[in-house]
Amino acid sequence: MNQLIKKLSFLRKNSTYDQALEYYHRGNFEKAIKIFQKIIANPKKAGVYYNLSLFHIKESYLNLGFAYEHMGMYEEAVKNFASAAQICNYPDIHYQLGLCHCFLEEFEKAEQELRQALEINPKYTSALFLLGFTYVRLHQLSKAVDCFQGSLKINPHYPDYHYLLGSVYALQHKYDLAKKQFQQALKINPQYLEAEAKIALIEENQKRKEKGVDNAGFDQKLIDEFYKSFAHIPVTGIFSKTIHVPQGENIISDIILFYEKATQVNPNYADLHHKLGVYYAKKGDYFRAKEAFLQALKLNPHFIQAMVNLALTYQQMGETDKSIRTFLEAVALRPHYPDLHYYLGTLHAEKNDFSAALKEFEKALALNAHYPECHIALAILHEKQGQKKEALYYWNLYLKNCSNQEWEKEIKSYLRNNFSSPDQESSSGERLI
Repeated sequence: MNQLIKKLSFLRKNSTYDQALEYYHRGNFEKAIKIFQKIIANPKKAGVYYNLSLFHIKESYLNLGFAYEHMGMYEEAVKNFASAAQICNYPDIHYQLGLCHCFLEEFEKAEQELRQALEINPKYTSALFLLGFTYVRLHQLSKAVDCFQGSLKINPHYPDYHYLLGSVYALQHKYDLAKKQFQQALKINPQYLEAEAKIALIEENQKRKEKGVDNAGFDQKLIDEFYKSFAHIPVTGIFSKTIHVPQGENIISDIILFYEKATQVNPNYADLHHKLGVYYAKKGDYFRAKEAFLQALKLNPHFIQAMVNLALTYQQMGETDKSIRTFLEAVALRPHYPDLHYYLGTLHAEKNDFSAALKEFEKALALNAHYPECHIALAILHEKQGQKKEALYYWNLYLKNCSNQEWEKEIKSYLRNNFSSPDQESSSGERLI
């Protein structure tokens, strides 16, 4: 075997393959990509070396996928992961394909890959978790609930699973169930500030209902806040062999310490700075979160998720104008992402710039006609401007797809009590459902 290894350039200590890996681990992805591509372009076609050569071709495709993923070039990452999947039908490869499709906002394709990963390994919690996120973005909330519940059956001690399940329940207006999940997340991780904030929102909503306060505007705020739980993609295992996230350490401070050390060791990894920013934001340290996202964007100016999270961080810091500018930069890169237009619309609405808000919400709906948050936002926006016929049109669009009977009754009751006539027609000639 040693004689065989000596003849195989792939396996020698200073081989082309090892050289590519070395560049990869250093974060020099451009050089790593060139060398991995050279390996793929010159495979051993047959004979005694074929299986070993095929192994390294598969590994080269995988590492190319990871390199492009780190650089935010997700289309290229998909091509290379797909080539690796043709050689070895591993669940991890389908997971990475699903992840890249999520970053590309291709959620139907992401669903297919993640389901394939779960067919091979039904207990693949990362795939199940990401599939739940995917279903939220596809507005299939019942399926998302099933996925997050499945993740918790396998790993009940992970607070993010409880947090996102609670957020889905809240989007379904099942606030009691949502509150229980947020409380469970806090029980596991007492420093989970986002879960604490969501409980406060639910309790405030309940108090408003008990006092009989008009809740339409506040209900929209609730939807916006819970939808933000799915603003960034829940990434696990993205770093392949390069990075090992500690297992069982669910306290945010410990995770922050890990990523702080990781960014010192690998300062050229945009993904590491991005993840550090995400956990700073989870802790409520928005200034450091902002700095981490800015560093990620300095390393990769086209890192769309870092851009979105930076914009959301500016919003949390009360810097609405900076948030709008950052979202506009994101829209320039990804004009076909409906969520970006939706976020921009909410920011313009906060500034009472209803004309700009209206344009962004309509752009979001043009890209995704089945966007219930947009339907509600447009209904409330038109109502604030006294345009009740237009408002009724969007309320009816929302009600047509409303799956929660209690919430449906509440909206209908609100419309009958606040519109001049229960039979008032919308701008399209529709009456109240």
